[in-house]
This record gives sequence, C-alpha cells and structure tokens, in this order.
Amino acid sequence: MAYTITAQVFQTNPNTFFRVVEKTTFKSTDGGNAWGESNGTHVLTMDASGTSGSLRFLSDSGENFIITLGVHNFKRQAFPAYSLIVLINSCWHALNRWGDIVTNLTNGETGVIITPQYYGSEHPDRVAVREAQLVSYSVENAKGRTFAFNFVVAEGNDLKVNIVIG
Repeated sequence: MAYTITAQVFQTNPNTFFRVVEKTTFKSTDGGNAWGESNGTHVLTMDASGTSGSLRFLSDSGENFIITLGVHNFKRQAFPAYSLIVLINSCWHALNRWGDIVTNLTNGETGVIITPQYYGSEHPDRVAVREAQLVSYSVENAKGRTFAFNFVVAEGNDLKVNIVIG
C-alpha cells in the first residue's frame, strides 16, 4: 500500500533562513520511495509501511536539523494485567504516521546516517521515537530555537504535516 506525506514548512523568525540541503528515503521495497516538490511543499512518496524519509535543513547562520517522517502501520499495545487472555500479552492495532526532529547536528550527521538509525538495534532511542508514532513534537536546539511538526492529516494514506521553524 502506498503512502504520501506532504510537508509544508513555516519559518516564523526572520533573523535567519533555513533551506533544505538533503533529502533521503529509507527501505523502499521496489525503489518507489522519493521526495518531490509541489506548490512549495515537500512530498514524500513511499511504496509501503515501514519506510521513511528525512529532510536536512541548514540555515545561513550555520544552525541545522533533520526531520524524519515515516509510516509504520502497527504499534504494539499491552493488554491490561487483568485480561482474561493471560497467554497473549500484546496486540497490534493500525496507526501509521511518525516523526522526529534531531537538532545540533555534527558535520558527519546527515540524513544518510540518521535515517537508518530508526530501524536498527544500535539506536534504541530512535526506534522508541518511531514506535511512539507522535502526531506532533517540539524541541529546542542549543541556541534556543524551536523546531516542531504537527500532522494536520494524521491518518490514512495521504498524510499532511506542518513543519515550524521558530
């Protein structure tokens, strides 16, 4: 099943300008994952769940960050301890969007490096973020600048997210 995430970027602070310097995708089943642009938005097309893409931004003042957006159709949920089914301790239910923002990047931290970390056992913190499947998230960098995303269409195959750079 194919998915699309359309990302619109809002920059609220005129003291610096951020531009996209890298676009990456991860884990395409048939090479169908790609970033495109349409009417000023960034459009990530993915051929299946379990995939994602990242945008790396750099400002004219040297600040940078990566936002990774993806689809992960299932989230593990535990049954309550008083469940009548004691042998089954979990179930799966459909959700599909997730995102994360990584700030204060070093020169070697690119989308090619960061994006696969959401799937490997070497970075359990990133895997936990993917599995949390957040609808929105906000974080500050070392200089106090705020970066946020909010999925304004958070369910289905045609997702929409606003990225806000403060």
